[in-house]
Amino acid sequence: MDFHHLENIVCIAEEKSLAKAAEKRFVTQSALNQQLQKLESELGTPLFSRIRSNRTPTDAGRIYINAAKEMLLMRKEVYDRIGDLADRNQRHLTVGLIPERGVEMFTAVYPAFHEAYPEVRMEPRECAVRDMQKEISEGIMDLGLATLQDDQKDENQYHLLAEEEILLAVPSEHDLSAGGSRFPKEAPVTDLERFEDMPFIRIYERSTLFEITERLFARARFTPKELFSTASNISKYRITETGLGCALLPETYALSEGNVVYFKLHEHPVWQITLCSRKGGYLGKPEQTFIRLCRDYWTGRVSGAIPAWT
Repeated sequence: MDFHHLENIVCIAEEKSLAKAAEKRFVTQSALNQQLQKLESELGTPLFSRIRSNRTPTDAGRIYINAAKEMLLMRKEVYDRIGDLADRNQRHLTVGLIPERGVEMFTAVYPAFHEAYPEVRMEPRECAVRDMQKEISEGIMDLGLATLQDDQKDENQYHLLAEEEILLAVPSEHDLSAGGSRFPKEAPVTDLERFEDMPFIRIYERSTLFEITERLFARARFTPKELFSTASNISKYRITETGLGCALLPETYALSEGNVVYFKLHEHPVWQITLCSRKGGYLGKPEQTFIRLCRDYWTGRVSGAIPAWT
């Protein structure tokens, strides 16, 4: 069996284009087209249909592509297992990283990982959790740093690194800041509905944090006045510092040196910082080492042993 042919067909499905797939696979378009035509002739049915300029898998195509992906994943697992036995780690790992904290974590743990496994080539990629989950399920991505609650998990496997509470950040100059604490660990409990009239800096809708905060606002029975939305929790903190609005922040983004005070909510909303891997997928020695290094990193961050971002 020629695994390159399987990879070519899967690539056509992913790119939805013969030309783009040929470019990505470093083959000529005519050669890729001939390969596809030969395969369709052998099977006696087309694998793709044309919808405008897109190549869309037929029912037969979907069957073939799903099987091809499984075979490619099996090959990868076999090579990884044998590589571990032979103490050869010449492999490629793709790691999904959520914005901001993902890159911070990766740059902190990568030097130690590289020292342990210099032959492993890591490919860090920033993306949203939902995209990460999909690519891990399909075997495109090996591991992904995901922050979420239990009901936001899919069928993949989640390796707990740490948990952190979601806090309410309030400008210290505002009247409603009375009683709040500059120190997140010492923050008193309050009701979110007290802050109904204040503008909020929101997280963007594709974030798993958005889903969590939406539930909190629903329980408080008000729709927040949105100052603006952003993908950056750092930006949320910085704008809260200016006095323009409030924000719901993960604990590790809650600094104690600015013009911000914190409250805990009665629900004590907590989410998990996890590394996600494919359900039933093989985790070799490099993957296990990376998970351990990330767990050590986050245990220090959430406990306060490692300084927060600045």
